[in-house]
Amino acid sequence: MKDRTIHGVIFDQDGLLFDTERLSAEAWDMAGDELGFHLQESFLCTIRGANAQDAARRFGEVFGDAFDFWKLRERKQEHFLRMLRERDMPVKPGAYELLAYLKENNYKVALATASSREYSVENLKRAGIESFFSYMVTGDIVKQAKPNPEIFWKASELMEEKPAHCLILEDSINGVEAGIQGGFVTIMVPDLTQPEEKLRQRLNRVCGSLLEVRDWLMEEQK
Repeated sequence: MKDRTIHGVIFDQDGLLFDTERLSAEAWDMAGDELGFHLQESFLCTIRGANAQDAARRFGEVFGDAFDFWKLRERKQEHFLRMLRERDMPVKPGAYELLAYLKENNYKVALATASSREYSVENLKRAGIESFFSYMVTGDIVKQAKPNPEIFWKASELMEEKPAHCLILEDSINGVEAGIQGGFVTIMVPDLTQPEEKLRQRLNRVCGSLLEVRDWLMEEQK
């Protein structure tokens, strides 16, 4: 067996580990209906992976500074968390198998998400996968949101690994841009947004599921 090049794996959360982006889009629709307007999918894909401050800036650019983003977001979050807690945690196909493989083969594993630590820990516990993650960087402790690579750099520093030896797993455009710009091995596992051809050419790989990521890693370390 050759020396493997990947030592650490950094996971995004919503849309990658958990099938929550559809719930999020539904919650945006519900909040928008209450306030009298509708958000297009073409706009929502631009804020996935961003933190609240960057989303607020993006809303201001598109809808004007007078737009009450925080009121809309508050209603959206209420709807989203209610729906999420009413249902079983929607774990993405292949997540358990990939995490088990990483543990068996002594990879370092981190979560890097724009969401808060409280929300993230609750989700990992509900899914029964908290123990797989030795490292966590959340959006409330970084200054710059994706597509800035800061959150991934912090995760790699915690793991004491160089970006070139870390694999980023992301579903969003903002997320994979952060991985690429940060110098990481970057795989996109698309959820609601498919990468355009120019982006595909810059990625190390596009996988259809987390199970496919596991199979790729098995080949990578042979």
